[in-house]
Amino acid sequence: MILHEEEREDERKREREVDRAKHRAAPPHLWEQVAGELADHLAVDAAERDRAGAPPLDEVAHIRESGLLDALVPPAPGGSGLAWPDACRIVRRMAAADSSLAELLGRHYVLAWSGRLLAPADPSAWWETHAAGTGLLLAGRIEPEARGDRSSEDALTITADDHGHHLSGRSVPVPGARVADRVLLSARRAGTRESHVVVLIDPSSTGVTTEPLDDLFGQRLTGAGTLHLTQAHAGEDDTLGTVAGDEDLVAPLAALAPLALRMMTAHVVLGIAEGALDEARDAILATFHTRSPAPWRDDPTLTAEAADPDLLQAYGELAAAAHVSTAVVEHATHALAEGIGRGERLDSVHGSRIAASVATAEASASEAALRITARVLELADAAHLDRFWRNARSLTAHRALARELRAIGEHFLYAPAPSHSSGT
Repeated sequence: MILHEEEREDERKREREVDRAKHRAAPPHLWEQVAGELADHLAVDAAERDRAGAPPLDEVAHIRESGLLDALVPPAPGGSGLAWPDACRIVRRMAAADSSLAELLGRHYVLAWSGRLLAPADPSAWWETHAAGTGLLLAGRIEPEARGDRSSEDALTITADDHGHHLSGRSVPVPGARVADRVLLSARRAGTRESHVVVLIDPSSTGVTTEPLDDLFGQRLTGAGTLHLTQAHAGEDDTLGTVAGDEDLVAPLAALAPLALRMMTAHVVLGIAEGALDEARDAILATFHTRSPAPWRDDPTLTAEAADPDLLQAYGELAAAAHVSTAVVEHATHALAEGIGRGERLDSVHGSRIAASVATAEASASEAALRITARVLELADAAHLDRFWRNARSLTAHRALARELRAIGEHFLYAPAPSHSSGT
């Protein structure tokens, strides 16, 4: 039987839907295996691709083909696939190989969950179904822009009309803008100062142009860009919810949305540190093999310290720092997952504890990554190790560590003491 092109395309779509359903039903350990294989593939030419700095079109295609875009299924009744902590570990594993692609995947996961956080009264809404099962790559941000991000003249504004909404203005730089299928943006309602609407935009639609960001210092492979919008249309179904510019006016559950993105970024930063350690170790071991054999390999009565005590101590300190940071980050990850699980039952007191945990994880991961990526440059004679340091600097430069530590201290001193009977 001869099929027309339309029929063949329909058949291919049905096959892709079946594949996605199988993917979403996969247990976490199989997803970790998929992510590990993809990370190993990306690591082979990561340094060369970093030098080129081209948009990651092929790499995004590999991620899409792996099924990982649909792996984080929201915890709806009957849901399957990855839970939040599992997704974070997968992103961290990928970050050790290619932190740019890991950042894109991590942001995609957070944005795919944003409907549950911003519109909890309607968990079966179109957005969750659409985000979790189509293989579309999501990029963007859901928190309002900081007051110092730009002048008010070119900020994104949204205006309602009889057919939906129109957006005009310029976005802040968006990782993935040049390769994403959809972009989430926070736009200020026209005529207001504080109310922001989270809107889903097709970057290829009329009225939207993307300005590439070239010559980035780090995270060169995210396909970052700035979106310019001129009366770009967005339908009613393309609005996810409203967020307040004043954090004191945000509902506790909605306040977890930017925390989730910060938490995922902490995993990417920690993955960079782990990747730098792995590559430096491989370089050191390769050096041992090309020189005279290490003394403990010939004489089992000698200890490893006989090789180079200073080198062993230095790497011991760096490995210990990574382990400590991992424990802190994973603790905050589970605290955030527990808060998401509470849904609308989440109160501001518990939300503030989660915020403090996330800030602690950010501070720990940033400090460990910057220390580790800088130190391995001194210890290992290996080309391209600088990309780990550059990527870590790029992801942590916008975070003021002193400010984060002050926020942690404020919570420690003035927040209500946790109830030991509450389990939190």
